[in-house]
Amino acid sequence: MHITNLHTHTIYCDGKNSPEEMVLAALEKNFHSIGISSHGPVDEETDWNIKKDKIEEYIEEVTALKYKYKDKINVFLGMEMDYIPGIGFSDISRSLINRLDYYIGSVHYLGKLKNGSMWTVDYTMEELIKGIEESFQGNIRKAVETYYETISEMAYKFQPPIIGHFDLFKKNNKNNILFNENEPWYIEAVENCLGIIKNTSSAIEINTGGIARGFTKEQYPSTFILELIREINIPVIINTDAHSVEGLDCGLNEMYMLLNKLGFESLTYLTKDGFKMQNLNVSGEINKRL
Repeated sequence: MHITNLHTHTIYCDGKNSPEEMVLAALEKNFHSIGISSHGPVDEETDWNIKKDKIEEYIEEVTALKYKYKDKINVFLGMEMDYIPGIGFSDISRSLINRLDYYIGSVHYLGKLKNGSMWTVDYTMEELIKGIEESFQGNIRKAVETYYETISEMAYKFQPPIIGHFDLFKKNNKNNILFNENEPWYIEAVENCLGIIKNTSSAIEINTGGIARGFTKEQYPSTFILELIREINIPVIINTDAHSVEGLDCGLNEMYMLLNKLGFESLTYLTKDGFKMQNLNVSGEINKRL
């Protein structure tokens, strides 16, 4: 079975380690491949997106690592691109897509505050509440529905190879403080979004990053959503959204076992010849490798 992780962050964005340190950690953990996926550039630079003047250096460094370690591990050059409501992918993001081995399409931003700054669904609760108040007049349901509509639009228009942390909105929804995932309107919003993705070439990632950094106790997406994904046969890939070498293999074994329990039979993985499918094998090989 091909052990991999295509969602990793480094010092080029908000990660703690260099790209080479991430590659070396992947080798130590017996990975077959690793993707480096810095948060891509946005028009209004932040402290967690790659700076525009660092893009070429990033591409050159990861490309050099591909050749340096080519006999030991496959290293892929990627980015996590932000899809922004009303904007989509920025011009500079679109210009980079064809230079990458792959990219992850994600929705973090959901609107602008009255002061003109963009706000995200996964930063602090204070920013989230303020954003919902100023962009959606306090209507949490409308904010959540807009979030899933934005993912749907991204999937329909661009079909990113990987759709990142599908239900990221739940990060600040501890103990259902904002909404209940069991409410019919929420399930309908999820199902409508999955219906769009089903008709694209995109895979949905199973992301353990919230667990690794102590934000959530469950993977993205929630288990009930994984069951819906399996029912309509959308491809999936397991990533850890690692921001450090310690998080590189967080929960991989557990996710393999969970998918097997839910009835998944295959996973997507990236090769030098593009994305392929592999059988989900939860034999002793996994425990031996991780």
